Amino acid sequence: MDNPYAKLDPRETLHAPPPPQVPERAWPLRTWLVVIIVVLSGLGLAASSVAVSSIMREVTYSRVDEDLVNSLSGWARSSEIFKSETDSRPPSDYVVIKLFEDGSSVVFNDPGELPRLSSVAVGRPPQTVDSAPGSDSKTRWRVIAHREEGVTTVVAKNLAREQTLLYGLALVQVVISLLVLAVLALLSYYVVRQAMAPLREVERTAGEIAAGDLDRRVPAWPRTTEVGQLAHALNTMIGQLQESVETARSKEEQMRRFVGDASHELRTPLTSVRGYTELYRSGATDDIDMVFTRIDDESRRMSLLVEDLLALTRAEGSRLELTTVDLLELSLSVASSARAAFPGREVTVSNETSSVPVVEGDVSRLHQVLLNLISNGLTHGGPEAVVTVTLRLEDDDVVLTVADDGRGMSPEAASHIFERFYREDPSRSRASGGSGLGLAIVKSLVEKHGGSITVDTTEGEGSAFTVRLPRSE
Repeated sequence: MDNPYAKLDPRETLHAPPPPQVPERAWPLRTWLVVIIVVLSGLGLAASSVAVSSIMREVTYSRVDEDLVNSLSGWARSSEIFKSETDSRPPSDYVVIKLFEDGSSVVFNDPGELPRLSSVAVGRPPQTVDSAPGSDSKTRWRVIAHREEGVTTVVAKNLAREQTLLYGLALVQVVISLLVLAVLALLSYYVVRQAMAPLREVERTAGEIAAGDLDRRVPAWPRTTEVGQLAHALNTMIGQLQESVETARSKEEQMRRFVGDASHELRTPLTSVRGYTELYRSGATDDIDMVFTRIDDESRRMSLLVEDLLALTRAEGSRLELTTVDLLELSLSVASSARAAFPGREVTVSNETSSVPVVEGDVSRLHQVLLNLISNGLTHGGPEAVVTVTLRLEDDDVVLTVADDGRGMSPEAASHIFERFYREDPSRSRASGGSGLGLAIVKSLVEKHGGSITVDTTEGEGSAFTVRLPRSE
């Protein structure tokens, strides 16, 4: 059957598709925020200025209209205002025009220019009109007219002073608004910059992580804020990424060690097999049984080595199936298996605990640890060595000791005993059949259970391997 993945490009399966393109902004976010704040504030100030100017205009014109109405109802109808006495003259701000039926008119307080009377409605409230045609200025007037006994009386007031006042008020509002916007822009820039400081910290941290520092983390701000939620999500993502990277590195390192160890350790038996083959082929010996026996011994040794290498790789890379394990029951079971594998040898179990020694672990892996330690003591302790398994409780740990009264080891050998392929001559030579991986496997499995293993040994007196595992309630 054809492999459906045979035609796939590995690069296509290992690399994710490129991220979607996002349009680039010309300005950074903090600049946009400041611009938006200033624009909205400017619109608010403009609306406020327009409202204030409108109110002031209405108030000013209402006051002028009130004076015009009072004038038309009082002194503007009196004929005394046309006399030359000074005390009877109206205010100079007002112009009074009398229009008669014969078309003649009289103007009092003529300032040199008059309002446009063609658009004035008689009997209506005060209204605003332009200056009469031919006037040099563009001053506007507030005018009211009344007809009585064929005479039309028009009272008008020049709005130049009021317009100047309103213009000055508008100019002041513009200046104040510009100053307020300038101060607001500076304050908003400072506030936005301070508010964006955590994001700059996130940016710096992300840059350092991208440079390879996977141990860096974003500061943990309160989760009630958006930046705190972003920091938490980023830290979680970085933690998962770091775990994935470390797992990949660990797998790669395990593979490298496996290949290196296998190539190194398999070289000797392969050389022996090739040597015996060449020896027979060259005619240097006719003892075919001896040649086959040597080749078979070396092949068995290679098989044992490969099995131990695979066991070590599985111990380092596999996941544990955690269950509740009674170490006393496990020790009795392993001791029984060891006595069956080594007939005539003595293996005892001593329980010094006051309660059941229970741990959380993988029962098959712990069985392998204990069996390797007992087998190590029986094999390398000497033919008369006795192995004792002792269980006791210390603080929050279950302590398991596998001791033998055999040959023991030197301090130099004890310091390397858990290293891969380490053998102490002559008891740990290749001739003994060991691969030198048993204790390395034990150490790896114990550490995966969150425990530790140590050795205490004296030459000629024996060795004691102590395993500490976290106790389960």
